[in-house]
Amino acid sequence: MKRASQKKRNTTPSEVRTDEIHDRFVIIAPKRHERPHDLIQQEDRPVSSQECPFCQDEVLIHTTPLYQDGPKGKWHVKVIQNKFPAVSPDFPKAYGYQEVVLETPRHNKEFADLPIAHIERILRAYIERTRTLAEDKKIKYVLIFKNKGGKAGASLVHAHSQIFAAGFLPPHIVDKLTKAQQYRITNGVCYYCHLLSEEEKGPRHILSDDHTVVFTPYASIYNYETWIIPRHHHDNISQLNKRELRSLARALKHITSKLDEEQIPYNFYLHQAITDEDEHFYLRICPRRSVWAGVELGSRLIINSVSPEDAAAFYRNHTFK
Repeated sequence: MKRASQKKRNTTPSEVRTDEIHDRFVIIAPKRHERPHDLIQQEDRPVSSQECPFCQDEVLIHTTPLYQDGPKGKWHVKVIQNKFPAVSPDFPKAYGYQEVVLETPRHNKEFADLPIAHIERILRAYIERTRTLAEDKKIKYVLIFKNKGGKAGASLVHAHSQIFAAGFLPPHIVDKLTKAQQYRITNGVCYYCHLLSEEEKGPRHILSDDHTVVFTPYASIYNYETWIIPRHHHDNISQLNKRELRSLARALKHITSKLDEEQIPYNFYLHQAITDEDEHFYLRICPRRSVWAGVELGSRLIINSVSPEDAAAFYRNHTFK
């Protein structure tokens, strides 16, 4: 084994990058990746199916689903109410809905382990719940997200994601939508339509097909952050056709299987502003290998020790079965 002093050092200089649409100010600092560590991150503790609340008959069989793909007792994907919601129709000052998407009845299966056809089933659950929740005129915002791993905020290991629907739009979403609209007025083109056409030609491109483009954003704030954007200007996930849904499932499978292979926890999420009918829907994957510390919390400047260009190469050098 080589000594630390003999390792090849990264000589790439740091660079400040900005993304005005998403209000990002990031320092890309590859040399930071080499700094010494003597703290060991605690691993997630495996939980058996006997201890898992999602594996109990009460949930698997008897809980009335909000949505279910497959017959009772043999379902593939099930959506249920969150027992511990932060928002609810019963909370006048925090109106909304919070739901859990059980991605599989099998305790030992991760999202990335599932076949592409099964991931499509999960995406269809997102679509059906988005449509239903949008029928409530009080709902202004629907967030669909997944926490994979303890460092990403997951409290249970059984494969699941969540849907958060609120009667308000978070301020930073309002700001992002406003800036995207200003960009469209000034330049005569959607920011995201232009972005995906540019990134597909550059070093941050990961993969693409007739329906979807996948890349690492220029001002990534997380190590290995990835965006998946449909080519067509769709307002939300419910507008995707079958081929686009299959393309999105394949892209998600590619990225999450690579992260699982490297044992990197992650979040993925997609924003849907019900009040904006011209939003370009996209899905963002945020690996959580790095931890924000004093600089990030104190100054709100983000230091990313993995350049988006290196991150794209990390994903391109991966194939899944």
